[in-house]
Amino acid sequence: MKTKLLFALLFLTALGYAQVQPVVHNAVFDNIPKSSGSDCSCSGWINKDIADQAESSSISSNDVVKFDNVESDGIYQEVAVEANSDYTLDIDFRYSSTTTTTQFIEVIVLKGSGYVDGYTPLYETPDIAAQDGFGYDDIAEVESATNQLAYATIVPAGSTSDLNPMSPTITFNTGAETSLAIFVRAVGPYDAAAHGDPGKDKGWMNGDTEVRMDNLSLVNLGVLSTEEFSASSFKVYPNPTTSNITIKSSDLSQIDSVELYNILGKRVFAASSLINDSINVSEIASGVYLLKVNSGNNSVTKRIVIE
Repeated sequence: MKTKLLFALLFLTALGYAQVQPVVHNAVFDNIPKSSGSDCSCSGWINKDIADQAESSSISSNDVVKFDNVESDGIYQEVAVEANSDYTLDIDFRYSSTTTTTQFIEVIVLKGSGYVDGYTPLYETPDIAAQDGFGYDDIAEVESATNQLAYATIVPAGSTSDLNPMSPTITFNTGAETSLAIFVRAVGPYDAAAHGDPGKDKGWMNGDTEVRMDNLSLVNLGVLSTEEFSASSFKVYPNPTTSNITIKSSDLSQIDSVELYNILGKRVFAASSLINDSINVSEIASGVYLLKVNSGNNSVTKRIVIE
């Protein structure tokens, strides 16, 4: 899975994402040193003011990060981003059991403008990054919709032996924000008496099954400009889809051709013309793809999900 993520990020660059891509430390959750304590897959992802640090685990010889059941485990990291840009956020997950009172995994993108007063993020590497006393230090502020750029939940589903891709992925615009924080936890019914580690109780807790996560990807899709051939010039729908994808130009730009690539960079479909503004993808395997729309010397790429 880590190799696939690397290929996907390299492919995004090859397709022409000239904008600055965000730096996410330890996005593949390797078991590496942190500023204090033993090596951990949680390195770079610790904020003990709002969550206990997640733990190290592995799936098929890959390091992954684990949320223990009935504890307050979570991951948190701050990232520098470009204002007024579209981003996507993906993460792989696995529940240990399909029968569970773990209601959902909660994925929250927090506004940098909501950081504690007077705080300037440092974006330090995992080996020197602080573990508390920075950014967000109050779980109520994290849970406030006012401070959230994006919010999504993942319910128990998919394989309990292998990692599952998040679908659909989170897509959001940064607006005026130039910094954000990623916070992920598994949320189950809270019961202080049942909490697995009362000394680290943050006022919430994971459900009754372990959750493992890996391969977090945060991608900058670009700054929109009226002087550039941009994604806003085209509407692509439905997304996700099971059969047809409709592609329409909002500014009468000529669509010369379309191409569809899987996340390893292999072209799986190409068409030099559209039929009723659509292409048929019903015979293409389910998964996440990149749709490249070509117009003259310009092109724009959009992420789509085929179910």
